[in-house]
Amino acid sequence: MAKEIFYTAVDIGTTKVCALVARVGSEGELKILGFGKTPSQGVQKGRIENLSEAQEAVRICLDDAQRYVSRGVVSGAYVGVSGSHLSCLNIKDTLTDPQDIGGITAHQIQRLLQASYPQVDPSQEVLHIIPTGYEVDGLPGVRNPTGLHAKQVQVEAHVVLGDAAVLKNSVRAVEGNRIPVRSLVAQSLASAEATLTGDEREMGVIMMDIGGGTTDVAVYRHGTPWFSTVVPVGGNQATGDLAEALHIPYYRAEKLKIKFGNALAELVRADEEVVVPGYQGEPQRVIKRRAMCEPLQMRLAELLKLAILRVNQAGLRHMPSGGIVLTGGGAEMEGFRELAQKITGSPVRVASPLGIAGLPAELRKPAFSSAVGVLLWGIKHQGDWKPSRSEPRHTWMRKLLAGRFQRTKEQEPEELPVGGPA
Repeated sequence: MAKEIFYTAVDIGTTKVCALVARVGSEGELKILGFGKTPSQGVQKGRIENLSEAQEAVRICLDDAQRYVSRGVVSGAYVGVSGSHLSCLNIKDTLTDPQDIGGITAHQIQRLLQASYPQVDPSQEVLHIIPTGYEVDGLPGVRNPTGLHAKQVQVEAHVVLGDAAVLKNSVRAVEGNRIPVRSLVAQSLASAEATLTGDEREMGVIMMDIGGGTTDVAVYRHGTPWFSTVVPVGGNQATGDLAEALHIPYYRAEKLKIKFGNALAELVRADEEVVVPGYQGEPQRVIKRRAMCEPLQMRLAELLKLAILRVNQAGLRHMPSGGIVLTGGGAEMEGFRELAQKITGSPVRVASPLGIAGLPAELRKPAFSSAVGVLLWGIKHQGDWKPSRSEPRHTWMRKLLAGRFQRTKEQEPEELPVGGPA
């Protein structure tokens, strides 16, 4: 009898840490066996600032997730990472071999990808190299050149980079609990994996995952990622603005935001009122709910405009046909979709993890798109790089490139913006 394979995902965010344990059923269905969630500690804007606190939060999550399975089944974890230290670039390289008129082999494609590996600063490491398109003897748009006869093959790939020291801390936060890290996954790509439809990827779409401390952005075109970035602003900044405006503690502002917040103040009736609890002996106050929502709207509008600016600076001048997909805990706020539509003039939807039969109801929320996406990415892309203190670069490069000859389609980026009525 074949041994069952179990998959573990750990998503380390600024607000919460999540862990999932799952297996793939006999008919290819995903079965979640365990789930753990705890408030994040020692993490600011995606960066681990207190290793012991982060390790403890991961331990609590893993213990909860493994409660209903044998602890021995978790042999490694896929770990989601975020932070403004992440960056991307698109690379292109060509394999020319006039002496070989035989079919293109997977080994040759591997050689091509290895040759195209970017020269990066020693302080950086590569998280992902994702082929986005092939050109065979001048013919663009080839999805998979393996087996074709050609004299020249050109590959384009999307590369995600991260600060080596920051990534190492994320690895230690998990491996400090005696769980080896199989691969790190950029949370922008993980959330896209869990929320985007095939049509949206082909048409072109901007995915934004609004977390507590960061907003992860991914742009997809013709089925593959073209641009990814992290904006160091999230829902926590909106809560901070509300706390300052109302002169109340942060935790009380967070409760008010969750219960009464609206990202577009004009959607709130003018006569609605909110009771603000007293603080340090002061009596409670009654204020207009619309006035309470105004600082939230200002901060969230700034967040959206910053994300759009990043996309514009990457070379996209028009909104993609698929519009914008919002996810993450911040996207759950009432009025966020309408605010994004008003700012961009584009169709917008708020997304939760989709297309997964049997996913527990608690995980069918935008707040868990990244965690579910990390799990899906790990299952789909087994063999990705995991950082290791003892593993030389050429070794994990071979691991990274193994099995990466997937369906791709990408041409030169057309100008795509972003902008609509402000």
